[in-house]
Amino acid sequence: MIAFKHLKLIEVIDRKGSLSKAAKELNLSQSALSHQLKQLEEILEIKVFHRVNNNLIFTEEGKEFRDYGASILKEMAQLKTRMAEIKEFQVNQYTHGYSLQETNRLYDQASTVADFIHWDSYWEKGTKILEAGCGVGAQTQIIATNNPTCEITAVDISDRSITEAKKLIATSDIKNVQFQIADLRKLNFPDEYYDHIFVCFVLEHTPNPLQILTELKRVLKKDGTITVVEGDHGSTYFYPDSTTARKAVAAQVELQKKNGGNANIGRTLYPLLEQCGFQQIAISPRQIYVDKSKPNLVDGFIRKTFTAMIKGVEEEAVSKGIISKNEMEEGIANLYRVADTGGTFCYTFFKGVGVK
Repeated sequence: MIAFKHLKLIEVIDRKGSLSKAAKELNLSQSALSHQLKQLEEILEIKVFHRVNNNLIFTEEGKEFRDYGASILKEMAQLKTRMAEIKEFQVNQYTHGYSLQETNRLYDQASTVADFIHWDSYWEKGTKILEAGCGVGAQTQIIATNNPTCEITAVDISDRSITEAKKLIATSDIKNVQFQIADLRKLNFPDEYYDHIFVCFVLEHTPNPLQILTELKRVLKKDGTITVVEGDHGSTYFYPDSTTARKAVAAQVELQKKNGGNANIGRTLYPLLEQCGFQQIAISPRQIYVDKSKPNLVDGFIRKTFTAMIKGVEEEAVSKGIISKNEMEEGIANLYRVADTGGTFCYTFFKGVGVK
């Protein structure tokens, strides 16, 4: 059977150009390396190399094996990086991982709720803005477009999320954003460096939001403002009503709690900002009400934003015994039914602003 060591063996030989150099990097004797190479050729039943005057030259079949092996090694390296991010989340309960499905959901959410959340997301020309916890760039795209003359620094702890955010901003031809990997609990910025700070859908995933707000306040200039946007799942109601749909929503809330977050954090923004010492605090509820007269919201919010979010945690919520599989499936189906049968749906985001 082909093993990882065989793929690595070919990759190192190709890169180093000789058995002796490859053996040194792999910390093997040259004879042991030769034995592994012979073993691989026996498994494949093909010649990987021609041996010419002590030089190894790839056969055509060997080149194909090398190239396929290189792609597998690259994917394994990406998998290793992703598992390290997941470990960081499990240990520190801070970073929020994004699958491709969740990434697309966040983009849908951002575009759907932009008119509700961002009609007043504007800052003075030429000011420095820190977006704390930019994720995959869904909100970055909006605030950067709204504020083309501002200098925006968008930070996130996840290298994978930063990579996705950079792609989005480059595709959108936005020029006023720079990205950095950063831990919001300990930022590598001087005191009183930014004019404004923007935090959106971040605190809900953290076990200690006050710690993050305190660190953000440190890098905010005197008289600068912080803007915080969060949702509150407890504000959800819909018609036709459904016991299993409500259980599915409650399961997401409980799962987020078990993971160190708070899906109902929107209602706590005022006391959090006050406790952190911000002044002139103003909290603005941003209610989204949907019925069939708003077809864009029926699809964009009920289906692609809210219900997609509940569906995204189905496997984990069931595996952790928070809800049964049948109840979760029925609850998700009933949430979709709200969209499909001309029902109504209501959810409230909260936007808070404070002054240092």
